[in-house]
Amino acid sequence: MNKNKRTNQERIRTITKISAYMALGVTLSLLETFLIPLGLVVPIPGVKIGLANVVTLVLLVTESPRLLWLVTAGRIVLAALLTGTLFSVTFTLSIGGSIAALIVMGFLWRRFPRVFSLIGISIIGAVAHNCGQLFTLYLLVPGTGLLYLLPWALLLALPSGWLTGTLARRIIARRPWREWGEGGDTHDGTGRRY
Repeated sequence: MNKNKRTNQERIRTITKISAYMALGVTLSLLETFLIPLGLVVPIPGVKIGLANVVTLVLLVTESPRLLWLVTAGRIVLAALLTGTLFSVTFTLSIGGSIAALIVMGFLWRRFPRVFSLIGISIIGAVAHNCGQLFTLYLLVPGTGLLYLLPWALLLALPSGWLTGTLARRIIARRPWREWGEGGDTHDGTGRRY
C-alpha cells in the first residue's frame, strides 16, 4: 500500500511538473509572438528571440531527457494550436529547429560536462535551432536562396542564445525546488558549474 502511495505521489509530481513547464513555455512563446514582433525589424520572416527556450534550458539541467522532449513537443503543439499555425510551415520550422537544438544541446551537455557553460550551450543551441529551421525550409521549398538568410540567422543566434542562457542560469540558481535534492547554487547536482 505504501509503495502504491509513493508511486501515485511521484506520478502526480511528474504531471504537475510537466503541466507547469508547458504552461510557462506556452506563455513565453505567446508573449513573444504577440508583444515582441522582431520580424518587423530583422529581414528574416518569423524571427524570434526564443524566450520559451529558457524553459528548455532549465529542463536540460534539472530534469530527464524524456521530460525535456515531452515538454518541448507539448509546448510547440499547444502554442501552434493557440496561434492557429498547427501543421503550417511555421509549425514545421519550429519542429525542425527544436529537434536540431535538443539533439545538439543534449549531446554537448551530457558528453562534455566541463567544457561548455549553460550560456555556451544556449548559444550553440540557438545556432542549431536556426540551422535546423533553415534546413527544414530547404526540404519544404528546395531551391530557395537560404544561404542569404544563414548569416542573419547565425548573427541573431548569438544575442538570443546569450539572453536565454543568462535567464535560465539565474532561474536555476534561485530555483525553489532545491529541497528535492537537485543541486546547489552553482552546479547541477553533478558538480558541474554553470
